[in-house]
Amino acid sequence: MLTHLSIKNIAVIDRAQIDFSDGFNILTGETGAGKSIIINSLNILKGERASKELIRTGEQSARVDGIFTVSDEIKNEICDIIGIDFDENEIMISREFNLDGKNSVRINGSPITLSMLKSIGEYFVNIHGQHDSTSLLVKKSHLGFLDDFGGDKLKDALEEYKKVHAEYQDVKSKLEKLNTDETEKERRMDLLKYQIEEIEVANLSLNEEDDLTERRNFLANAQKISENCLAAFDKLYDGEETGNSAHDLIWEAVKLIEQITEFNSDMDTVCKELTDVTYIISDNSHAIKKFADSLECNEYELNEIEERLDVIYNLKRKYGVSVGDVLKYLEKIKKEYAEIEHSEEQIKFLSEKLKELELSRLEKAEKLSLLRKENAKILSEKICAELCDLEMAKTVFEVKIEDTEFSNSGKDDVEFLISTNLGELPKPLSKIASGGELSRIILAIKSVITGGKSAETLIFDEVDTGVSGKTAQKIGEKLYKMTKSAQVICITHLAQIASLADKHFLIEKKTENGRTKTEIMTIDGENRILEIARILGGEVITDLTRENAKEQILLANDIKKKIKN
Repeated sequence: MLTHLSIKNIAVIDRAQIDFSDGFNILTGETGAGKSIIINSLNILKGERASKELIRTGEQSARVDGIFTVSDEIKNEICDIIGIDFDENEIMISREFNLDGKNSVRINGSPITLSMLKSIGEYFVNIHGQHDSTSLLVKKSHLGFLDDFGGDKLKDALEEYKKVHAEYQDVKSKLEKLNTDETEKERRMDLLKYQIEEIEVANLSLNEEDDLTERRNFLANAQKISENCLAAFDKLYDGEETGNSAHDLIWEAVKLIEQITEFNSDMDTVCKELTDVTYIISDNSHAIKKFADSLECNEYELNEIEERLDVIYNLKRKYGVSVGDVLKYLEKIKKEYAEIEHSEEQIKFLSEKLKELELSRLEKAEKLSLLRKENAKILSEKICAELCDLEMAKTVFEVKIEDTEFSNSGKDDVEFLISTNLGELPKPLSKIASGGELSRIILAIKSVITGGKSAETLIFDEVDTGVSGKTAQKIGEKLYKMTKSAQVICITHLAQIASLADKHFLIEKKTENGRTKTEIMTIDGENRILEIARILGGEVITDLTRENAKEQILLANDIKKKIKN
């Protein structure tokens, strides 16, 4: 549920801090006070577009923060989607956007992308307003709602069907690939045969290219290597060019130190170590000389290496970025060649397999359809019962299921139909014209259907539009009953609904220092009575209106007790 909402620089709200409770949260206020800003802010937290037009005049950026407490199941699903683990069930979403169009989104302090926020938004809040494009009015979503309503039994049947359907599609794809005409087969086999021979003749090995490149560089620089080695030999030992080699100079130093060792025992150690150095220099110098003498620029070997590297380069250019990729490609085309070569047997095997899967898929699809039809009947009856409670007793709600082409979800085309007038045939839900009827219909459906991704917070934005009196009372009771399984936040203009609040917020627009701003405050006691009286009677509140407001709250308390019990 939503426990806290913080808004900064959104439209006429400079700063607002709202602490929601579980149960029934009501927001009321004059038209234009800024109630829609709350909905806009929550939509921003769900990943909807954050227009720079929403940023308060004179400010460079705006920010919305929401703190939610979620169940372990929802927490785990969110973690799987965004790839971030949370230890606690309290999740904070923060989103900041500025005039440059840049967005910053964080969840518990960790940055996430806007697309990630969109994918998890429905887990937090489900917002319904009379004029929003709710998914309940979109035909393609009706199948999902029905399947969610069907529970685990229907879900298991759907998974069984999906498994067989996926296997059917895979076998069908392989069969279509093999069932090409003979000319195409011959052409493909000729190409594969040429490619296989070209790669196999090269007799590639994984580390060959690196070894050849290293050897080529060595041979190409053989003269320089020889010259450097001979120069090093001269400086270290021979001294023919320099006159004094390192070996000769150190040896001369040793002779000088030998003459003073009798005066200092430490010098005797130094002398012995320097003598060892001369032997080391001598041995290594001769090793360098021997290596230099063995060097020659073998042009024939160099040319062979260049030709071999050229072969490898051309194969990589055709078949892969690396030698490893070329060898993988070889295995792939050899397998394809073998499949085409034995395609007749494979076609026969796959054709028989496809027939088996076709029968199995049909069986699974029919089982799925039967379960859907059973649940459709129950769903229709429950929604009609809800509509009866909402003063729409003559309304007919129907879940139409028709056969269609096989897809990943079965072979059923599902659409919600409704007739609000006796004697008229049910029509698509999206064709309902009356605002008051549409509000009650969607409220009834939401009361019955709980989707797999249902949020623990339901938000209703003026679902009471177009209704009054007894019907308004029924809508209020229906909304309050929802608080048994979810937190409900409702923006309303009706006293019958507002009086049922567990927590009541008043939204007021004020002018301060020449600027308009909206304030949101919790009201109870006398202030709440006055707000209910304002809703009942308008700007002028009489003693009678005030008494009516008190009576409305007392009646609401009785209704709430009955619902809770």
